[in-house]
Amino acid sequence: MEAANKGRRKNRDATEQALIDACGTLLLRDGADGIGVNNVIAEAGVGKDLIYRYFDGLPGLIRAWLEREANWPTTNELIGGDEDDFAKMTLNEKLKTVWRNYLHAMRARPVIVRVMASEIMRPTDVTVALEEAGDRIGKSLAAIMTDIDASHREEVLKLNFICSSMLNYLCMRALTSPRIFGRNFEESEQWQFVEQTIDELTDRYLL
Repeated sequence: MEAANKGRRKNRDATEQALIDACGTLLLRDGADGIGVNNVIAEAGVGKDLIYRYFDGLPGLIRAWLEREANWPTTNELIGGDEDDFAKMTLNEKLKTVWRNYLHAMRARPVIVRVMASEIMRPTDVTVALEEAGDRIGKSLAAIMTDIDASHREEVLKLNFICSSMLNYLCMRALTSPRIFGRNFEESEQWQFVEQTIDELTDRYLL
């Protein structure tokens, strides 16, 4: 009996993972507006009823994918891993570090970037489930900036707004149409140009 139970558990785990993998594949390829029960089960090669049995429907599968597979940038990742070293930086150095690491983190997560684009262009019932996790990056950024000197808070909020909007747009656009204002963002030097631009904006704005 115990062996049979272990076998069923193993089969269920494998099926759940197949569905979660299919979910990630479709999100990257088609975005949140292109995913549905039928194409998930076709991609996973399992029965339709299993999505409802194991995840209680498509939104539940999306949440499972987010929890198991979607590695959102963390506060530790954005500051570069060492809190003591980060604390010793000047305000300008902190902002440059955070935005450089933010750009690297988002470029390394094409599925999340594709999801962000879908939320903007064509919201669906599926994006509601995704929105529940979508504010994690914002919370991480807010946590980093809580100790900023009050005399610079307004300037930093403005700069953060511009930088986050710019980087999110570039990451989303680069997935499907990488030529932006005459620059080919399939080339690594264009991303280096973006990092240098952020550094210059920070130094010129926060004198």
